[in-house]
Amino acid sequence: MLFVEHINTKNTLVLTAQFPEEHGDCKLIVNQDLIELRGNLGGYSVELPGLSMSGVTCGNLQAFPEDIISCTFSATRSKRTNQSRGILSAIERLLVDGASLLCKFCQNAIVKIEDVKAFKAYPPGFCLEDGLESDENYFCHTAHPQEQPLTRVSAQLPKASINSSSVTHSSGIHTGTEVIIDSSLLEAGLFKLQGGKYLHCSRCLMSVGQKVNIETHEHFALWTNCLDVLTEERDIDGDFLRYVEKPLLEEIDFYALFIKSLLENQCYRVILSAITWHGCVDFMLLWLIDQEFDLYNAVLPKFLPTGELPSQSDVTDPADSEQFQPAEQRTITMKLEPTACRRVFYRIVLPTSDASATESQRLLKTWRQDFGVTLFHLPWETCIGLASCLQQFTTRVAPQHRQPERHLSGFTCGAVPNLDQAT
Repeated sequence: MLFVEHINTKNTLVLTAQFPEEHGDCKLIVNQDLIELRGNLGGYSVELPGLSMSGVTCGNLQAFPEDIISCTFSATRSKRTNQSRGILSAIERLLVDGASLLCKFCQNAIVKIEDVKAFKAYPPGFCLEDGLESDENYFCHTAHPQEQPLTRVSAQLPKASINSSSVTHSSGIHTGTEVIIDSSLLEAGLFKLQGGKYLHCSRCLMSVGQKVNIETHEHFALWTNCLDVLTEERDIDGDFLRYVEKPLLEEIDFYALFIKSLLENQCYRVILSAITWHGCVDFMLLWLIDQEFDLYNAVLPKFLPTGELPSQSDVTDPADSEQFQPAEQRTITMKLEPTACRRVFYRIVLPTSDASATESQRLLKTWRQDFGVTLFHLPWETCIGLASCLQQFTTRVAPQHRQPERHLSGFTCGAVPNLDQAT
């Protein structure tokens, strides 16, 4: 395996390669955007487009097993386009052109939006939970010895600066992760409120939104990844063909916008609580360090020993021709595209029977008593999806970087896509 990580703010590239022992000593050659790894049985030529590396800045990292090499270089990369704005514009177009908002899980029509002619984009923001905002002294005194303290804030959209006149029967707001609509637009009987706050689909009971207050008015904020839009499809002449269902926002883009919004609001430590029909469950701890980086990954195919090579006349597949050349000529060429990421450290805190769960619950209790921690609620399905996304990126991070030490001990290094630095 080949792991390449470029940290944008530091102009640093870290290369980790698992080079099979049977290939002998590894020779590393760096030239601008090209990395070459050569051994006794052949070599690999890896192009990293957009990067400019300096070979003279090479530095070895700590010792690893014999079949792993790891080193660092100074490297810069060319500027790329910002895709998050394009995603926000696409959400707005879908909402304005849509007829209804559907539950993504069962296609239940929850909201009619055909009369809503404008959806203004606002940056996401967080405000105090209603019950905590009026009793800040709760955290400073011991007047409630029998009660479990909570974190100082609960994340809730939208910002208090939003004017209530922006949300009416003919206009709404979206932040990328949420769509805020007037309560009169909800279809009666097609939704249920759990705990007086969280909005669930009446058919499948999946959580799709929550009640929010803007000034003195109550509205509903629906999560964009939980919704499909029923919209018209027209032919090239503009004639109506049929209604089609389109996802309002892809799951992976939701995770990217969600983590970005936390960082923009200086929420660096987060308790993520999963909303279910039966209540909320503490699911995961997030520790954000606001670091952007690019990932490159590749599998390095093994070369056959020269004594096991067939004759050239026996090679029928052109794709195998490099594998069967003499050792000094065998080179596998690759071109790797970067994945722009934001680093996220995470820790699952769902109750289990193993020993690590006890430590996780202890840490969770400590975080709940910390003023610097933010509590955020998302649907159970979204929490599961975010955890899967983080775990998939963990497998793409070099093994020595997956389990941090010191104050981040017990967390795992993962990532979400970084739409601000998309290719």
